[in-house]
Amino acid sequence: MTAPMVEQIIASHTDCGHVTEGDLVTAKVDRVYLQDGNSPTICRLFERYGFHGVFDPERVAIFFDHSVIAPDKEIAARLREAQAFARRLGVKVYAAGEGISHVVALEEGWYEPGSLTVGSDSHTCTGGVNQCLALGMGASDCVAAMVTGEVWLRVPGTVWLDVIGTPSSNTHSRDVAFYILGRYGQSPFLYRSIEWMGGWFDELSLDACATVANLGVELGAKCAFLPAGKNRSSMLRPIHPPAEGDPRRLKVDVEGLPPMISRPNSPQDVVLIDECKGTAINYVFIGTCTNGRLDDIAQAASVLSQGKVKAGVQCLVTPGSKKVFLEAIELGYIEALIRAGAIISPPGCSACLGTQGSIPATGDRVLSTMNRNFLGRMGNASAEIYLASPLVAAHAAIKGEIPSARELEQWR
Repeated sequence: MTAPMVEQIIASHTDCGHVTEGDLVTAKVDRVYLQDGNSPTICRLFERYGFHGVFDPERVAIFFDHSVIAPDKEIAARLREAQAFARRLGVKVYAAGEGISHVVALEEGWYEPGSLTVGSDSHTCTGGVNQCLALGMGASDCVAAMVTGEVWLRVPGTVWLDVIGTPSSNTHSRDVAFYILGRYGQSPFLYRSIEWMGGWFDELSLDACATVANLGVELGAKCAFLPAGKNRSSMLRPIHPPAEGDPRRLKVDVEGLPPMISRPNSPQDVVLIDECKGTAINYVFIGTCTNGRLDDIAQAASVLSQGKVKAGVQCLVTPGSKKVFLEAIELGYIEALIRAGAIISPPGCSACLGTQGSIPATGDRVLSTMNRNFLGRMGNASAEIYLASPLVAAHAAIKGEIPSARELEQWR
């Protein structure tokens, strides 16, 4: 069997020539990017240790995405500090409104197949959509990568996820990822590389595949790699799994799988949509690095163009990038959403982190397309957060409750 993809990429970025699971190595990085939420911490580490520059300003960037609109003077001050830090280093700056780091990095071609990218956000693993080894790391590791152009890590083992069958027509790629999380939990994937495979991926768009890669960290993985498919780079490497029966190869049958819902306080508390049907919802949030791409906005607009946001329901839609926003305007999606009663906020992380709004009220039930619903995630521990696809979320905005699988089928 060919060496797992993570081993191939790490080996190509070291002087070893060959690495295996468990090896401790120092690897050269191709790109490093930060986000405004933790760049002040990284700035203080630079000051503490007397660092003044980076290994290559052209390959280091800071994104202002977590707090696009500063909600208070403390965060406004942190943003000014991050801006000053970026100017001192002379690195590339993606200003507030440009979009979420992982969405923009994919658009900008930062996730090159076979490359190694380090980011200061856990969802950097999104880069695996293009078979880039994209690693979310903490502040000290990011500082080391920025200054030296190298990072120290332990080579992860690999698990192959072989997806067979075809889900229902209303099932999104995120539903499949969350179904696997609910079925297996994180244990089989902790600090491992996931190599996704199966014919189902052949028909998925780049946007849908990026969602699957993005959710690798929710599965507990160190990184994830998607196979080649429709609208994908011809440079992608073929995935060579071990033989069937090998415990590292998990076969998952998704034939006819309906949409899934994650219930409040744990992404892993995953159930079939009908187990939550009829649950009242008064806040719908569509966006984030998981589902803020053009396909997602189109799906929401398709539903909401045929109805109105129910009275008493707030529906917030946030494009993942300026590029997505502009294309959605050109294609009429934004107008359809606004006419239906949705609120559109500037490209960025928006309500996901709970640092800039719109914060849910106490007692609110939120249905969100983001990746996490931990207690207090959106800024209020007294709100309940359910997770679902843009399609389900848009229907919930019209109905004011979680729809059933049958209702979704009837709509189509």
